[in-house]
Amino acid sequence: MMTASDLLWLVGFPAAVAAVLAGVMLVRLGRGWSRRRVILTASVPLPLLGALLCIGLFVSAMLSPPERCGVDACGMAATFAIFGLAYAAAAFLLGAAAAGIVYSLGRR
Repeated sequence: MMTASDLLWLVGFPAAVAAVLAGVMLVRLGRGWSRRRVILTASVPLPLLGALLCIGLFVSAMLSPPERCGVDACGMAATFAIFGLAYAAAAFLLGAAAAGIVYSLGRR
């Protein structure tokens, strides 16, 4: 069975690498980009990391056999994952708002 450490490496590492590559791409190629593209590229990486980890946790909790779950451990893990997805969406919106403000101030 997959452990939490395996899940972190399976999901977290590629998302972290994607975040670094997005930052490098934004610095190197983002000079002529539209405002929307810059804001989305700046605000997606970290919420994406959190969302992927929560999706992995949710799938792991739902696929676990009832014998492994105890009283309600899998249900609580699934609930945490759903709330984590909501937090990731909120983090994306806050990041997009902050990136929009910084972009607007930088262009003046």
